[in-house]
Amino acid sequence: MVTAHERCSISDIVCHVTSYTVFGCPLSKLCSRQKVSVPRVITDCIEAIEYRGLKSGGIYRISGNSASIQKLRFKFDREETVDLKDEEFDINMLTGFLKLFLRELPEPIIPFNQYPIVENAINNDRSCGHEATLTTLKRVVHDLPEPNKSTFKYLILHLVRVAHEEENQMDEHNLSIIFGPSLLGNHPDKANLLVDLPIQNTAIERIITNYRTIFK
Repeated sequence: MVTAHERCSISDIVCHVTSYTVFGCPLSKLCSRQKVSVPRVITDCIEAIEYRGLKSGGIYRISGNSASIQKLRFKFDREETVDLKDEEFDINMLTGFLKLFLRELPEPIIPFNQYPIVENAINNDRSCGHEATLTTLKRVVHDLPEPNKSTFKYLILHLVRVAHEEENQMDEHNLSIIFGPSLLGNHPDKANLLVDLPIQNTAIERIITNYRTIFK
């Protein structure tokens, strides 16, 4: 039987951990709390991935060890100091860790309210033209809240560097399939996987491929 004292202790621990949660925390709150423009979990992860090199075959496509990723998540949620460049963290674990963080954001980096604009642009690409689509995508990115915009740019420029490494066999199309749903998503109440996936993938592929135009 749990005593009143034990209940209080458990509650205190839960509250303490929750107050320092990184995974599942809204992007703006996390950036504000850490006093950064891009969450440290993203910058630390990408710096470590690029430190190891981007030539690993199937980078981001090959899954890392799930149990190890969850242990690392627990450390970040407690905001412990972790050196991701340490050899104990292999590249597939790091890429899986980054993908998990993005999937668990309460809202994608491109928020739900921007999805209909992107959807309309991609659906009308053939009739309105490639340039009109890019103009719309550029406007959507430009209008993002500051933490979202900085984080999105940081991620996309990283994906550009990944795509430019031919040895890893992960081009813009392959990367967009992996990152499309976590960077751009329809509201859960309106989501339709079969309809949304091609739009998400196409939009993110266009942004990676035309990053100079998007961020100009």
